[in-house]
Amino acid sequence: MRNVVLDTNALLTPYQLGINIEKELNRLLGICRIIVPTSVIKEAEKLAMQEGSVGRAAKLGLSIVRKKDYQIIETSYDGDDGVIDVAIKTNAAVVTNDKELKKKAKEMGLPIIYVREESRLEIEESI
Repeated sequence: MRNVVLDTNALLTPYQLGINIEKELNRLLGICRIIVPTSVIKEAEKLAMQEGSVGRAAKLGLSIVRKKDYQIIETSYDGDDGVIDVAIKTNAAVVTNDKELKKKAKEMGLPIIYVREESRLEIEESI
């Protein structure tokens, strides 16, 4: 079973683009373990306090994490560094559309899963 780590924008994707992340990950990888770092939870909780579509997307993303069997893993790092830390510790692919995080993940040799054509996920494996 493959591990995947969601960053904050991946957590917001279901609301923002109407993509079922879990279904798309299963299509791409088969059954996988979805991991959310505590740094992503904290960031999403801050965003959930905002008005408008970003706040609604963050609330939906957090509710999905709570309803599903996503594994929440503690990290002492914030932001992208927390995602990279957890991905390395769990030997996971990083699910993100953030250009800077994709660059960092690639430098670390981590597989990257991203949204393609606003409708599906695609994976870029490191060589």
